[in-house]
Amino acid sequence: MENDLEKVVVYQPKLDKKNRASFIWVLPLIVLGILVWIAYESYSKKGTNIVVYFKSAEGLKENVTPLEYKGLQLGKVTKITMHDDLKSVSVNILVNSDAEKYVANEGSKFWIKKPTVSLTKISGLSTLISGYKIELAPTFTTPEELSKVKPKWYFEGLDFQPDDEFDENGYYITLLSNDKDNVDIGTPIFYNKYQIGEIVAKEFKDEQLFVVSHIYDKYRYLVNKSSKFVMNEALKVNYGAGGLNIEVGSFYSALIGGITVITSQKQGDEISKDEVQILYAQKDDLKDKHYFNIDFYEATIDNHTPILFKGIEIGKITSIKLNKDILETKAFVYENYKYLLTKNSRFFVEEPTISFGGIKNLGNIIKGNFISLDYKEGEFSDKFMAVNKKELNKSLSTIKIDLIVDSLNSITERSKIYYKSIEVGRVDSYSLTNDYKNVKISILIDEKYKNLIHDKTLFYDMSSKLVQMKNLNLDINYSGMEGIFNGSIGILSTTNDKNKLTKKEFKLYSKYEDVVRLKRMENSGFTVFTEFDNSFKLAKDMAVIYKNQEIGFVKDIKFDDRLSKVELFIYEDYRKFIINSSRFYKKSAIDVKASLSGVDLSIDTFSSLIDGSIYLDNSSKTPLGNHEIYASEDDMNSTTNSVLIIFDDVEGIQENFSKLTYKGVNIGKVKKVSLNKNRQVEVEAIIYNDFSSFAKKGTMFYLKKPRISFQEISNVGATIMGVNIGVIKGEGDFKRVFTGFDKEPSIRHSHLGTVFKVEDLTASSVSVDSPVYYKNVQIGKVLKVDLSTDGSRVVIDCLIDNKYTKLIRKNSQFYDISGFEMEFSIFSGAKVESNTFTSIIKGGLVVVTPYEYNEIAQENDIFILNKTLREDWKTISPSIK
Repeated sequence: MENDLEKVVVYQPKLDKKNRASFIWVLPLIVLGILVWIAYESYSKKGTNIVVYFKSAEGLKENVTPLEYKGLQLGKVTKITMHDDLKSVSVNILVNSDAEKYVANEGSKFWIKKPTVSLTKISGLSTLISGYKIELAPTFTTPEELSKVKPKWYFEGLDFQPDDEFDENGYYITLLSNDKDNVDIGTPIFYNKYQIGEIVAKEFKDEQLFVVSHIYDKYRYLVNKSSKFVMNEALKVNYGAGGLNIEVGSFYSALIGGITVITSQKQGDEISKDEVQILYAQKDDLKDKHYFNIDFYEATIDNHTPILFKGIEIGKITSIKLNKDILETKAFVYENYKYLLTKNSRFFVEEPTISFGGIKNLGNIIKGNFISLDYKEGEFSDKFMAVNKKELNKSLSTIKIDLIVDSLNSITERSKIYYKSIEVGRVDSYSLTNDYKNVKISILIDEKYKNLIHDKTLFYDMSSKLVQMKNLNLDINYSGMEGIFNGSIGILSTTNDKNKLTKKEFKLYSKYEDVVRLKRMENSGFTVFTEFDNSFKLAKDMAVIYKNQEIGFVKDIKFDDRLSKVELFIYEDYRKFIINSSRFYKKSAIDVKASLSGVDLSIDTFSSLIDGSIYLDNSSKTPLGNHEIYASEDDMNSTTNSVLIIFDDVEGIQENFSKLTYKGVNIGKVKKVSLNKNRQVEVEAIIYNDFSSFAKKGTMFYLKKPRISFQEISNVGATIMGVNIGVIKGEGDFKRVFTGFDKEPSIRHSHLGTVFKVEDLTASSVSVDSPVYYKNVQIGKVLKVDLSTDGSRVVIDCLIDNKYTKLIRKNSQFYDISGFEMEFSIFSGAKVESNTFTSIIKGGLVVVTPYEYNEIAQENDIFILNKTLREDWKTISPSIK
């Protein structure tokens, strides 16, 4: 055990010396240093607070809306409150410290930048996302000027961009506008309907609106000191002799408005920015005017009452004042009508006339009376005394004659004298004859119609009896409501140098038929023997008409149970119009035609108001044996001018209503629709004129059914009045029976143009009737969209108008411009491109022919449709001959 204790070894501990300072105490010092640096940086860059007073805070947001100068952010809105005056708002802006000296000084101006979105341009679109911006407009331009300006922290905000922000070298013109509603920032300025500038600023001073227009640099040569600025008139309303007249400008002007520049002299000095030009409200304001005076004893007129001459407005009343019993007015006429102001000219007021014949001068009832002018040559004068219209009529040169009649009936001093429904005179007075048995009516015939009055002139009462029944014959005397209730006298006369006026008294006959019979007896002529089948009624004395002129009458009728014989007496002057192919038909007294435009009611002559008239037709070239009178024009045409068209189905076709149309012109109508033994529909149609040119092999007939969709409305009348039949002319031999098509057939060539085929792998937005453009001018349309025979491609038939086919060359390219393209970026805004409004709705194609164009394309050439329009297409402009 002792040995074990001897072996134990004890070591002495080793002591190391350590530093008294530890790294753990250094870390808080570093953190403290960083905090001090941050505090210093925050204090040094805190910036300066300014206050700007705006009329409205619309679009501004706290801690969002920036203060910018040329795209560089200089600060931010921190607070928006009501101003002490309760009429504006206080906007606090924290300006960056490094920009303080540029912003917080008395030379700074502030305005709110808003987005501009219109049909002509889109600018500032990024503000729609980030909100409005406050823009800085400093007045200093050099560091020396900056060092001289004094500090400032409170500012009055501007309503619009200040003038000094505009380009120094830009062409800016100040306009004075009286119309404060139609001028706004972005309003376009046009020259010959092409935009050359826009309105960039406006300011209201001294109750007047001043606007600043910017003319684009490349068009500044078009505007000089001779230029006039006029507001576009999208809607123009006039009141004149014709009543209310509304004129609507282009759809583009109606939406945008705009200003038009009219430059009279191409060479002239530019307009300085300090010069103020007048912005005229309408083109009439540019016309030179001559002012003169008109005095009235009494008149219902006011300022702006128009002065009309022969229905044309030649001037206006500008001011009115009452001087004792005289109404003194100042007026003007346009300079080119100054010659009308002569000592012999007389002014009078036209007032509305309401009678059974209708309402005359309806515009007067709506707007007021107008002033008319009776012009006569003479020395110039600018002072006039107006006259009463009744006195004017009585003072005209007239011929006075007397009419003798058994009874006055409805004749009054207001009754008028008519020749062929034209007023040629008036009743002056009436009295009993010396023997008290008759009435003597004195009438006045205007000097210019004196040749109508001679010894063989016949006068008849147009109002004595409206309806008379005698011997079962109904006699209707109709001359219009005014003639019936106010009384009127008709004249039957011819102008002949051999006839002289020696009589002073004439007999006034009671009805038109009496004078017609007397007049007919004076004519020499010959007899034409005709016949009719008794299916309709003919009567003696019925008029024979050719091209709306009476050429004879029915002299006699010899009845027979099979065919009745009719003798027509034709006046000698019209012998040459009766030929071996002449045909006759009875025309109804009242002809009613209905369409989408309304109902057209035409009434034949007085002599045939009940029984109708016999019309002569010489349109046929086929010689006839005996002359025949047909029951109607359709029956007459059915014998020679009818074709038979066979369809599988004719839903919507209506007899006597459905029309045959060629190039939009009505050339015939459907007479009969029936089924044949093969259960096909046979349509018998009449062609009115030029029958032989349509009844040819190759002529195509197709149904024009209505198409109503979001893209288009076509042939909408067919939904109401019946489906029409379209016609495409052929060039073959004579043919009368045709096979009809259910829709317009696709053809290579027609009277409208040439069809070119454009192929694509898939269908686009292009549809039937979509436009085809060349340089934004429509040169054709899409006729058909269909699959190829093997179904691998889509084939588009493009019908190009004849006058544009030379533009289509073998290397021409077709592009799809349907819809619109839009590029969008948060930083750069958005860009929207569209060729036309039509291309957005209906789709469309554009053709581009390169400068190195090949030979003219043929009908069998096939083109490939390109989906993306090349960027340089507008600059490609070859001269194609």
